[in-house]
Amino acid sequence: MGKISWLQRICNKEKPTILGLQETKCEQTQDNIIESFWGNSDFKFVQKDSVGASGGIITIWDCNIFSFDYAIEGEFFLAICGSWAGYDSKIALINVYGPHSPSKKIRLWSELSSLVNSLTFPFIIFGDFNEVRNTSERMNCEFNQHWANNFNNFISNSDLIDLPLGGKKFTRICIKRMKFSKLDRFLVSDEILKLWPNISSKTLDRDLSDHCPILLRNTFADSGPKPIRVFNTWLDLKDADSVITRAWSLPTTGNRPDCVFRNKLKNVKMELKKHSTQLDNIDSQIQDHLNAINEWEAIAESRPLSETEKNNWLNEKFSHLEKEKTKTNMLKQKSRIKWALEGDENSKYFHNYIKNAQVKTTYTAYPLTDPGSKTPTS
Repeated sequence: MGKISWLQRICNKEKPTILGLQETKCEQTQDNIIESFWGNSDFKFVQKDSVGASGGIITIWDCNIFSFDYAIEGEFFLAICGSWAGYDSKIALINVYGPHSPSKKIRLWSELSSLVNSLTFPFIIFGDFNEVRNTSERMNCEFNQHWANNFNNFISNSDLIDLPLGGKKFTRICIKRMKFSKLDRFLVSDEILKLWPNISSKTLDRDLSDHCPILLRNTFADSGPKPIRVFNTWLDLKDADSVITRAWSLPTTGNRPDCVFRNKLKNVKMELKKHSTQLDNIDSQIQDHLNAINEWEAIAESRPLSETEKNNWLNEKFSHLEKEKTKTNMLKQKSRIKWALEGDENSKYFHNYIKNAQVKTTYTAYPLTDPGSKTPTS
């Protein structure tokens, strides 16, 4: 009953038009149970029964907004197809509860690939995929690159867009062992962004579950693929040209030329980011050069310097100025990013910061959302 009350609080606050539940552990669900947390009787639902006390998927929808045509049940997913009020196009909503077994995961990616390739209208795949895409999506738990590659290949080959999640970084937590993972997400087709170009997603409070609910809604934020951004200072680093050339030649996946081009740009960004690790400790580098300059000045006050020693002193001064210039350029670019997000109210602060170069600051990007918008919601 505790989780039913929790679902009721979510439905009362967020007013979803579609609700997907995974791992229900129910063989049959009664209408009165769903009505108790949905809040009214204007709903329909389909269910994939659990096997004993394992698995189970339920998808519920507001029948005033979504007109149901048919359902497709897979081994690890449940899809509903129908029409959204106010839109001519049909739409498919695919609710996923991914398996733990690597062999079963491969079957799931294959089944989903076959399904989305057969669809001729927009679709959204959502739920618990039980897999991550890279090491940053796990903390304090095992990461398997091969399994992640299989998941990434499925996403890329199906031309899916992985919507960025606002809110918490991880969607699943094991409190006993303090393990964190991002297992839940929304994968959408290009056509979805044409229908709703301003959709965004975020995590909600975890409360009684070990997973965070994830919310998809229509807002004024651009939730398409993340822009490919690089710092200008990365391009000024030694051997940056060869890094770019090597990254551009790396193999990529994708069925469309624009997807291949996007993935090549991602490769370039990732390789430049790896190459830029020499800037991670730029403050200590600046201090090291400054300490060396002071040492040479102290020696020069006590005796004449040889030509070699003078050159070493000048090299330290040159390196110090170069590092200071690099740091200033980095801060300027970061300040422009923050100004774009927060507007004029932040300009004076950063201008003084660059001018004095005395204050250390961290930068946070805040998502732009419209809490009043309700469509679409999953």
